[in-house]
Amino acid sequence: MTWVEWERRSFAGDFRAADPNAPTLCAGWTTRHLCAHLVQREHAILHNVWDQVTTKTPGEERFMRRLVDEAATPDGYAALVGRFAAGPSRHSLMGRFDEALNLVEYAIHHEDLRRGSGPVPPRDMPPAELDEIWRRARPILKRAYRKAPVGVELAPEGSVVTAVRSGPSTVTVAGPPLELLLHAFGRRSAADVRVDGSPDDVSSFTRWATQA
Repeated sequence: MTWVEWERRSFAGDFRAADPNAPTLCAGWTTRHLCAHLVQREHAILHNVWDQVTTKTPGEERFMRRLVDEAATPDGYAALVGRFAAGPSRHSLMGRFDEALNLVEYAIHHEDLRRGSGPVPPRDMPPAELDEIWRRARPILKRAYRKAPVGVELAPEGSVVTAVRSGPSTVTVAGPPLELLLHAFGRRSAADVRVDGSPDDVSSFTRWATQA
């Protein structure tokens, strides 16, 4: 079993155990919305792109809303989760590049599901899976901090420091790899990280991070 298959199975199990109408970390999305997004992303890419481009208010996506409405009953929700658990078609773009396109996406959205109602204990994840998630996410981390007011380094526990933005002064964001990814991908209030640096730099960075 690949890591993306492992993560999908764990994620599907948490979807089944969750309240379909519970909030997630994705503003405007309930658990049903989040599951519908993942299914649409893997099975109707053009609809997914259209919804992302045209939707101004999260939760009012034109095409995804059909999936959300179909999942309004217990049986409908179970069917939606079942589609997600089955994964993308092996003949589709998502299926051919499953690990590359979905592993980081699943890891982040899994925490969107788990933490939507507040803090929860960290998941017990295999270290090798965390290493693979971090490896695949590294190439896109610089984009997350390109507008930061100071230089930024990420210091994952048990791994090397990664510089993601240069500057005359620098802050270091430290914590477990998954927490750093949540911070980088905009889940900053839910991410358990520590920011080190001069008081002025930390204040400037923290102020920017809460608004970005």
